[in-house]
Amino acid sequence: MMNSYRINLTLLNMDGGLDPLVRALNVVRRGKVNVKAITVSFNRDAVNVDIYVEGVEDEVNWVCNKLNKLYDVANVSYTASISIPKAQALLMGERNG
Repeated sequence: MMNSYRINLTLLNMDGGLDPLVRALNVVRRGKVNVKAITVSFNRDAVNVDIYVEGVEDEVNWVCNKLNKLYDVANVSYTASISIPKAQALLMGERNG
């Protein structure tokens, strides 16, 4: 049975790049879950990620176990989720060119 889950992930981000996030998203992409929403926030030395998925719990657990093996993952957990956040647009600045 397909249920909704929130995977919470904290990544170490020592160099300020996107590589840890890309590695984590590649693991999620290989899992048999349907991604419904992702929220990401960067701070000085960590990236906090909430990934809202639908799927069977065994697959969500598989994804979390694989994520936990990545060297830049500080913490990973999942919980059943009842609501998926609605899309929101944030205007952080303007890009020229």
